[in-house]
Amino acid sequence: MQRIRQNMTGYRMPGYVEEILTQNYCRNFMNMSIIRDKGTYSFSYRPGCYTRLDARGMKLYDKLLLLRNLIRMSESASDHLIGADSYLLEPELVYSKNGNVDTDSIKLMYYPDIKKLDFRYKLVLFADRIFNTEIREEREMADRFRETAEVGDLNRIKLFLDKNILRLEGRMNEDNPGKVLKS
Repeated sequence: MQRIRQNMTGYRMPGYVEEILTQNYCRNFMNMSIIRDKGTYSFSYRPGCYTRLDARGMKLYDKLLLLRNLIRMSESASDHLIGADSYLLEPELVYSKNGNVDTDSIKLMYYPDIKKLDFRYKLVLFADRIFNTEIREEREMADRFRETAEVGDLNRIKLFLDKNILRLEGRMNEDNPGKVLKS
């Protein structure tokens, strides 16, 4: 079985977070084990059937769904006492089953965020990395997403994403009458 390993020094992980992650109580994160030796942590992840998601190569609709589902996952993780400011949110840390972006098909590789950046800021940085600015519609979406995140709270961001997801679903239904979309 393939394993991915990361080491980290100069960080102190709370014991309850370590237990939540290693016992897989929060299913948003990839299965992992943690070895602590003095001031060094060794994280070992077991991706199983999950592979790194190529978010940049996805359609705009799927990118918006991914962002929306990352917010859902952050809310679920928060319910498990893992705040969204405590872990990194990078495209390289998102893994998917069969390239799907629904919450049951994606997992995050937990890696501590020492800077504890605000989640809205992480979302903007994430979006900037996955939107293709060479495509006009994606560039405009990235700009509007950034503006929304800078002036609004997480609820406003969710509303923005939901509205644009529905708009794109409507457009796809017009293009493919009779075809049922699954999300």
